[in-house]
Amino acid sequence: MTKPVLYDISPPLDGRIAVWPGDIPFKRETALDHASDDCVLSAIHTTLHVGAHADAFCHTIAGAASIDEMKLEPYLGPCQVIRARVARGHAITPADLPTPLDAPRILIATGTYPDPTRFNKDFAALSMELAYMLHETGVLLVGLDTPSVDRFASVDFPVHRHLARAGVASLEGLCLDSVPPGMYELIALPLRVAGGDAGPVRAVLRG
Repeated sequence: MTKPVLYDISPPLDGRIAVWPGDIPFKRETALDHASDDCVLSAIHTTLHVGAHADAFCHTIAGAASIDEMKLEPYLGPCQVIRARVARGHAITPADLPTPLDAPRILIATGTYPDPTRFNKDFAALSMELAYMLHETGVLLVGLDTPSVDRFASVDFPVHRHLARAGVASLEGLCLDSVPPGMYELIALPLRVAGGDAGPVRAVLRG
């Protein structure tokens, strides 16, 4: 029996991980160290939008679902990885996708945010046209290998807002460089942070 292949698509979280300019950087510190007892206790201080993470609908719409209120189904199940033909700063359109959408969860690799430790503002994001199509075709979740589904210069986050109103979950900050396009099982459950506007995930693809 062939053993399933696992792809870890989450960047490591340490002091080098880049966060959105002005957001709270990741910091881990030892809270209590009992070296003689072989026990180490750590604490972390960070934005919830760190590394691979799931946005809650309340992130851009007041009163919408917080991360602990989000349905779990979108974050677990059949998934399609698509490599888009896009340049930096581009808004991804349906025409940029080389294959049809064939799964309820879509992860789009852009290659426009290559180093999670260096924040580049010219990453690719979703166009409103593609956001509408995702909703209309019944997609439950969309994920990107960039810090946001909206472009950096966006002021009112129209893609975030449309996805939230349409009930489409989103993942941001994924690492998809080593993942071949195709069909997988996605496992990316967000931390259950009460009232949280996002939740870090350990995102894995099984194929």
